[in-house]
Amino acid sequence: MLEYLNLKLDGLGVGESSLNIWMKNGRLKYSYDSTEYDNGPSLVLNVSRDSASSFLESLDNLHLYRWKEQYFKEKKDRSEEQKLSSRWYLFYKEKNREAKEFQGSNVFPKDWEKLMEAIAKLTADMDHSRFNGLMEFTMDVKDIREQIFWNPVSREENCVEVEYRDFLSVSRESKKLLYQQFTNGVFTVKHEYNIPNIVDYLLGNIERYFTNFSESDLPEEEADDSAKITICLYFENGKRQVLRRTYDRYGLPDDWDDLLEDFHKTLAYYGVFGTIFDSGLYHHGVKKDEHIYLSCIFEPNGKSYYYRSREDNLAVGDFVLVPSSRQENAETVVMISEILYCKEEEVPYPLEKTKFILRKLDDGDFYSFLTGDNPDRNA
Repeated sequence: MLEYLNLKLDGLGVGESSLNIWMKNGRLKYSYDSTEYDNGPSLVLNVSRDSASSFLESLDNLHLYRWKEQYFKEKKDRSEEQKLSSRWYLFYKEKNREAKEFQGSNVFPKDWEKLMEAIAKLTADMDHSRFNGLMEFTMDVKDIREQIFWNPVSREENCVEVEYRDFLSVSRESKKLLYQQFTNGVFTVKHEYNIPNIVDYLLGNIERYFTNFSESDLPEEEADDSAKITICLYFENGKRQVLRRTYDRYGLPDDWDDLLEDFHKTLAYYGVFGTIFDSGLYHHGVKKDEHIYLSCIFEPNGKSYYYRSREDNLAVGDFVLVPSSRQENAETVVMISEILYCKEEEVPYPLEKTKFILRKLDDGDFYSFLTGDNPDRNA
C-alpha cells in the first residue's frame, strides 16, 4: 500500500514541476509543491474513494520496486546535447517497506507511460470535479456560552448566557470566503477573503466530503445540550442540500479534521480562525455502539489505568472520582490523560473488567477530597 510518492519533472523549457501523493487516515491526497502565488495557502486535494482505489490498484500493478535506480544514456552525440532534455526523479515508499529513489534523463522505465496515465487520470478527475457541481457552501455553528460582565459599582462579576455563533461561507460566483462571529445576533468579527486561485479547490474538496454523508437530521431530543451546526450546499443545477447536526463526533463525518484543515490553512494564513476549529467541541459525541474509555493517571506513582464513563462531558486534565484499586468500598481521585471512543472490538481493556468512574469533580470537590481520606494516596 502506498505511503508517499513524489514525482519531479524538469524539461521542455518549462522548469521543474513536482507532485506529491500520499495516504492519510485511509484517504488519498495530493498536492503540487508550488502554486501560481507561492506565498499563498498551500493546496491539498482530497481524492474520492473510487478514484483512490483505481489509482492504488494501477500503482500496485506497476511493481515500482523492480525498477532500476537510474536511467541515463551512456553516450550522447552532439545533436542530442543540443536538444531540450527531460530529467525526472521519483521517490516512492510503501507502508512497512524501505523508500526507493529513481531518476533519469531522456530515458524511462518500461512502464513509465502507464504511471503517467494513472497520475493523469487521478488529477484529471479532480480538475473535472472542481469546475462542476457545488457553487456555494455555508456552515453555521451555534452554541450557548457564559459571558462575564464586571460591575464597577458592586465590584462583582455577573454571568449571563449568550448565543454564540460562527458563520463561514465560500462562493464560486464571488470567489470569496466570508467568516463571521456573532454574540446574541450581533456580529463581533467579520473577515472577507478574495480567494480566486483556490475557491475551486476548496469547493471541490467540500463536495467530496459530503458525497456519502447522510442527509437525515439529528432528532431534537438528542441534540439539546450540544452546539448545533447547519450546513447548506448550493449546486449549479439549482439543487440545495441542508444538513443539521450536533457539532460533535456523533453528528459530523469521521474525516471532519481534514475538511477543516483546508479552511484552517486559508484563515490561519491571515491569522483568523475561531470556534469552528475548536476540537474540544467536535471531538465529543458518542456514536452508535461506542464506549467511552478514560486513561487516568494515579498519583504519586504516575501509572495509568482505564475506566469507563457514561457521560460525555469530560476533557483531558479533568479530575474524576473513581473506585479505589487498593481498598474495597473506598474512592480516590485521578486525572484524565486521554479519552477514547471505542467500538466493542477495539476497547483497550475488557468491558466487563473495566470499572466506571463515579463522577467528575469540580474545583471545590477536588480540594475537599484531598483533605479527607484517600486510600490510594496513603498507600
